[in-house]
Amino acid sequence: MLDLNIVEKEMCPIGLAGHLLVDKWVPVIIRDIALFDRRGFNEILKNNREGISSASLASRLQYMVQLNLLHVDKTDDHAQKKLYFLTEAGIAFVPILFHLASWTAEFRDPAPDIVALTSPFHSGNDDLQEKFLSRLRAIHINKSVQPTPLWWLADKLRAGNDTH
Repeated sequence: MLDLNIVEKEMCPIGLAGHLLVDKWVPVIIRDIALFDRRGFNEILKNNREGISSASLASRLQYMVQLNLLHVDKTDDHAQKKLYFLTEAGIAFVPILFHLASWTAEFRDPAPDIVALTSPFHSGNDDLQEKFLSRLRAIHINKSVQPTPLWWLADKLRAGNDTH
């Protein structure tokens, strides 16, 4: 078995990022957790647009915990139910997702409903994006905020209506 820590020290940062993160499911799972507040296994599995299988989801969630993109908490509701939360590394990956969304929106033809929802976050509005990341930290790291569905969309709309 190859020691990843040794390999990391020999790789260029772009090559290492590709090695660790270029997987169809990693960005999709982070999107589902960050944007749609799907933190339970079944929530992600049943509501995922791209149709991830149960086995793929289980292995990717475990891998993402090992990479320190996610951490797991048990719920009070059910002894076996786990919730997945973004770590600081996972939250720091969200702007990269927005850049990827911007690139695909410009050069490909992704789902227009999602482009419309996310475009303010990848169209140069750094203040809105920073507010979004701060809120993710409150939800996932500090656990001081319980999100409502599409909370970030309501924040985006409020920000668009601000006159100052």
